[in-house]
Amino acid sequence: MSFCLACWLSIILGGTLDMSFYGDTQRWWVGTVEEGSAGSDPNNLGRCRVRIDGIHGSDISLNDLPYAQTILPCTGGGTSGIGENPQLLPGAQVTGFFLDGAMSQLPVIYGYLPHIGIPTIAQTKTIDAAKKVISSQRTASGSLPLERKEFATAANHVPRSRDTDNISQIWNFFSDKSSAAERPVTYKSHHIAGIIGNLIHESGSNKNLTISTTVISGIAGEDSQGIAQWNPASGRLQKLQEYARGRGQFGSSYTDLLVQCEFIDYELRIFKFLNKGFFDTTTVEQATMHFMRYYLRPTWCKTGNVKEGTCVSFGTTTRFTSAQGGEFPGGVNQIRAGEEGRLEVAIRIYEKYTQAINTGLR
Repeated sequence: MSFCLACWLSIILGGTLDMSFYGDTQRWWVGTVEEGSAGSDPNNLGRCRVRIDGIHGSDISLNDLPYAQTILPCTGGGTSGIGENPQLLPGAQVTGFFLDGAMSQLPVIYGYLPHIGIPTIAQTKTIDAAKKVISSQRTASGSLPLERKEFATAANHVPRSRDTDNISQIWNFFSDKSSAAERPVTYKSHHIAGIIGNLIHESGSNKNLTISTTVISGIAGEDSQGIAQWNPASGRLQKLQEYARGRGQFGSSYTDLLVQCEFIDYELRIFKFLNKGFFDTTTVEQATMHFMRYYLRPTWCKTGNVKEGTCVSFGTTTRFTSAQGGEFPGGVNQIRAGEEGRLEVAIRIYEKYTQAINTGLR
């Protein structure tokens, strides 16, 4: 026997070569579905993204969560296109195991745990505080003040379906015609595409077209949150939280997708400095750039003040210039962080949803 062969056998027989398979090392887990079966799975297998308890903390973005396979019943054929499809929705509590054991990179969903969302002690205190605020705001006639009543009424018309991905829910929210009577403005397709293109860049993945309501900024010391990455340092996040607490009789969670959509709509309609003619834009490019410049206001591309890779180019921009009414808040047409990616994604969203509308697929 040659020396090399002897060494090779000693490695295998000695156990230093990992030959483990599923079942040799079992690891079960419980987690919460962040992106449901109708999400961004590139293979269209209905895989979910799950935030697994004890493994994926709040600092892990949606895009970094692994796809989890789902075990289906044996009433199907076990091959593509034959059998049932997984129907898990965001918020579902699921349990499963890892195919790769201790490596914990290949999660499989075994089933879900039916549950009713019960407020925690901290949430109960927040609800009680919100009730006192609402009670103190009631007028002599026993109704809410006009401004708050208006938004509560508009919210009643918002479709509450959870069977679509986040991007489709956002598109449906802003394009919902049933609430047009309560809104002094109408969102056209290019407006919605411009908003979504920015939100994807802020809180999701440009590549996979995803959006997360719970993602927290990875920039040190910033801690911005939500689909629009509202910054607590500037008070924007606190305003979102205040809006959520005052919404309805008992308030709502500020991490709820439709609550965050309502808040964007609220701010665009009420605060001119965050709007600045957004509804006068006529193209996807203008709407995308305008929403970025006035509502989101990301940092401008300047050597030394942005992370590497955030900006493709530096200096001034030729997109939606001053002559087109597109000045930046500072009055200088400076390129903003992620400008190229935001616009590219917005155009993709516009083409996807307007084509679906025109062909009757939606």
